[in-house]
Amino acid sequence: MDTREILDRLRTAKSAHLGWVNRARALIDGKPVDKDKVPVKHTDCIFGKWYYGDGRKLASLPSYQAIEAPHDKLHAIYQEIFDLLFSREREGFIARIFDSRKKQEQRREQARARFRELQQMSDVIVARLDALERDVRAMAQRLEPKPEAAPPPAGPPEAEAEFIDLGKLSD
Repeated sequence: MDTREILDRLRTAKSAHLGWVNRARALIDGKPVDKDKVPVKHTDCIFGKWYYGDGRKLASLPSYQAIEAPHDKLHAIYQEIFDLLFSREREGFIARIFDSRKKQEQRREQARARFRELQQMSDVIVARLDALERDVRAMAQRLEPKPEAAPPPAGPPEAEAEFIDLGKLSD
């Protein structure tokens, strides 16, 4: 895999992460979103699949290693949000009917507060992905074959023909 392909996949993973965050926000705001598009488990999101798949090729880089902890934390926060929003779905129909609107709104407000923390973790992940991209570029430049030094340019052929041996002028 060449540098361009690595960077393309890295950018695609970053874009997938940002899309995941936007869908999580939409879910919290009550907009219709397929919950399967916002997986809870850190290895199930598109970014996680890249990170624990093709991305492992970059595992020796500290900037790669620095992404795992905030990504795990982001999903732990999202698990809490998911539970706040959807734990009632596992309860019976009657229990959900008697759940007051006030309680529902309180849970949604708690989810919004947790989302602010999730957004902070996302910002950390994006900054670390940017650092990883810089590291990949720098590594590629270091590994790029350097052109051999060219010999100094020779003078024009006429200059050689006009060479005068100054030692012979003193005769």
